[in-house]
Amino acid sequence: MLIPRRSVLFAAGLLGVAPALSACHERAPAPSSRRKVRLTYGIVSVAKERGVLEATLRQRGIDVEWVGPFPNHAPTLQAVATNSADFSFGGSSTPAAQAILSGAKLSFVSWTVSTPRTTSIIVLPKSGISKVSDLAGKTVAVNRAGVAEFLLVAALEKYRVPRDQVNVVYMNPPDAAPAFAAGKVDAWAIWTGPLEMAEVQYGAQRIFEEGKELEQAVDFGTYLVREEYARNEPDTIRAVILAQQAEVEWANQHRAEAQAIGYRVSKYPPAVIEKLNQQVTTSKLSLMDSEGEASLQRGVDWLVERKVLSGKLNVAQHSVRL
Repeated sequence: MLIPRRSVLFAAGLLGVAPALSACHERAPAPSSRRKVRLTYGIVSVAKERGVLEATLRQRGIDVEWVGPFPNHAPTLQAVATNSADFSFGGSSTPAAQAILSGAKLSFVSWTVSTPRTTSIIVLPKSGISKVSDLAGKTVAVNRAGVAEFLLVAALEKYRVPRDQVNVVYMNPPDAAPAFAAGKVDAWAIWTGPLEMAEVQYGAQRIFEEGKELEQAVDFGTYLVREEYARNEPDTIRAVILAQQAEVEWANQHRAEAQAIGYRVSKYPPAVIEKLNQQVTTSKLSLMDSEGEASLQRGVDWLVERKVLSGKLNVAQHSVRL
């Protein structure tokens, strides 16, 4: 199921399921008290397609406007920062941290852990590359200050390949995919969805896989809102995250149905669908808490030390606990 980067996000999670679902039975507030929330979404969003999240929030007096689709997390962060949307869509914490470092007035409101971690560096069979050490002198496509760049840095460090010996090209997936297929880049760091598509269509091979090579996660799924929005709309934020948690838990428990929704939208070829079906992914989405802040801080510190991020960041100062 193409549920780009960390599984459609985290269409939902394990905490707060009962409050989110029970909201369906509440009487809708009078029209004068209704609110609107603008939610970003990815190329595939099970939550958007299924309609339950939207109905749940409607019963709580919150009307949903979907903004998108977006290819990855970074542009959703820009949409939120510029007040074109209210929530980033649950993607990588790495560009989220960089957006804040670059001046965006954003706050973390939730975080997600997904297993297994399959983000990988892939190559074509004809590339002559079979291991990370072969990347010296080669060109690798990654998304800037995102999970792919982190993965490349981690891979080069683990196998002691100097970073200045690798030519890094910054591309988002829509541009990286054709460049990789045409051999204009030698390798590509990419996540689930585009990863399996490249394997099926081009015979791509994994030379480094996050979960198999790295003991602990550095990058997490995150939802962010504007600082002002966090101050003014805590009840709306809580309602949205609880509804998203219920979506994530539903997807965990109804994998086949969730995948079918994803496939209907993505229109993946049958061979890609079959390959994705072999991978069982589960996610847990939580409101920001001490564990979330500590986990994100460890990841941020790792990225700062390796200069993937442009400066130090105190996650707790940029998170909201609800």
